[in-house]
Parts: sequence; C-alpha cells; structure tokens
Amino acid sequence: MTGGMLRALLVLGAALLLALVLGVMFGATPLSFTGPARTILLELRLPRVLLAAAVGAALAISGATFQTLLRNPLADPFILGVSGGAACAAAIVTAAGAGRIPGAVPAAAFAGACAATVAVFLLARRREHTDPTRLLLSGLVLNALFSAVIMIAFSLSTQSDLTAALRWMMGSLFGASWSSVALLSTVLLAALVTLSAIANDLRMIAFGEDDARSRGIDVERMKLIGFGVASIATGAAVAVSGIIGFVGLLVPHLIRLAWRRDFRFLLPLCALGGAALMVSADLVSRVVVAPSELPIGAFTALLGVPFFLSLLRRAR
Repeated sequence: MTGGMLRALLVLGAALLLALVLGVMFGATPLSFTGPARTILLELRLPRVLLAAAVGAALAISGATFQTLLRNPLADPFILGVSGGAACAAAIVTAAGAGRIPGAVPAAAFAGACAATVAVFLLARRREHTDPTRLLLSGLVLNALFSAVIMIAFSLSTQSDLTAALRWMMGSLFGASWSSVALLSTVLLAALVTLSAIANDLRMIAFGEDDARSRGIDVERMKLIGFGVASIATGAAVAVSGIIGFVGLLVPHLIRLAWRRDFRFLLPLCALGGAALMVSADLVSRVVVAPSELPIGAFTALLGVPFFLSLLRRAR
C-alpha cells in the first residue's frame, strides 16, 4: 500500500468516524444514556447511522463498478435501471394493497432491482457480447417504462398507501432496525470481497476490452460478475432506504478527483466516502427542520446537481 493510499484511507476513515459520532449525538431528542432517551439512542439512532453508512457504501461501490465496466463517468444504478426496477416493484406492491405487510416493500424492491438487471443484460446482449452503449440505452428505455408503471400504480393506490410509498420513493431511513443493518452489512461485505477479488481484472477491462482479452481475461464473465454484484448491492440498499440518488454518481467522481482512478484503490475509498456522505446527509435531514425530516434523496440531489453542472462548465 502506497503512502498516498494510506493517507486517503486515514482521511476518509476519520471523516466517517466524525460523521458517525455526530450522527449519534445529534437529533430531535437530546443525547442521554438514561431512561427513554437511552432506548432512542440504542434502538433508533445508532442503527440508523450504521444503516446510513452501509447504504452509502453500497451505492458508492456500485456506482464505481458500473462506471469502470462501462468506461462511462455518468453510469450509475439509476441510469442503468436498477433503482428504477426496485421502485417499480415497490409501487406495484403498494397499489396491490400489500404494502402494509411487514417486509413486503423491501422484498419487492430487491426483487425488482435484480429483475431489472437481468432485463438490461438480456437487451444489451448481441452475438454473445454485452455492448456498453446498448446497456446504457437499455437502462434508459426501461427507466421510461418503470416511470410509466409507477405513475399508474400510484394512481390506483389509496391515500394512506400513497403517502407511505412517496416517503419511500423520496428516500428515508426512518424505522431503521438492527436486522436491516445486519442484512445490508452482510451483502455489502460480500460485495466488497467479491469485487476486491476481481479488481485487477476490472481495472484491465477499464483500459479496453480487447487489451483485457489479449491478457487472458474472460471479459464477459467479469462483466457478469461485476454487474451482478453491484446490482445486488444496489438492490439491498434501495430495499432498506428507498430511492437515494447521486451517491453512486457523485462519490466515485470526488474520489477520482482527489486521489486514485485505479479500481483497486477506488473501491475501498468509495466505500468510506459513500458511507461518510450518507451519514452526513441523514444527519442534516434529521436536524435542519427538527422534529420533521427532509427526504435524504432530495438532499443528495441538491449536493449532486451543482457539482455536475460545475463539471460540465469546466469541460466546455
């Protein structure tokens, strides 16, 4: 490990630790270790900040993986239809009246994300080859379809179901539990281990598929593994948090600007950076208009849009 990599890990690790401490200390209820406040701290606030960290890390490493495999800086779970598939499945379950069943919406969202990934891959296949441009176009087309289905599902939903569905669609960690933390952390750890094991192959693919094939890399197999793992991580994150945009798009760009472009180093840095960003965003969403909450997805969009507008101006 180089000195620059170690410094980057220390900086981002310190940022995450600070965000976690602040996230636990501050909220609508003053910090206390006695009485009801202790229950709020241990059963509500602590699992919420840990879940926020896991969601941010999962979305960030997924975005970095998609961008590396497609060699496109605008690729992320939303553009590829993964998050759209999750939202579509959740909307259908809500319209069917099953949204009140505990765990129904998260399970449907995860299944929808996986189904969208399979559909995008099948549409992008051509002569046993997965074309990056066709993947992006397939994702855009499916997103349009998902948006239409979501609007129809919402028009058929009752008012009470619609309110809960809209909260989920805007992104929220309200009701975070230790079981959600354990589940997403397990998926995140498995994704990190798998992607780390093939990181060097993915790095070579980022330089060019023909060059990677000449070095003996099974490009299609690596694509399938990379996209599959990133999509599962995204689906698990969306299932517990709803739709939170721009994290998978913003964090990899910031890491590349500040430190490394190599996927082997990008992966752990994105995990730490995404976790720190999400915990910070959740903290702001909880305290800025306390005791009410702002949608986390709206806050991350407010951060992401100006950043990319500045990038576009700089590229002119």
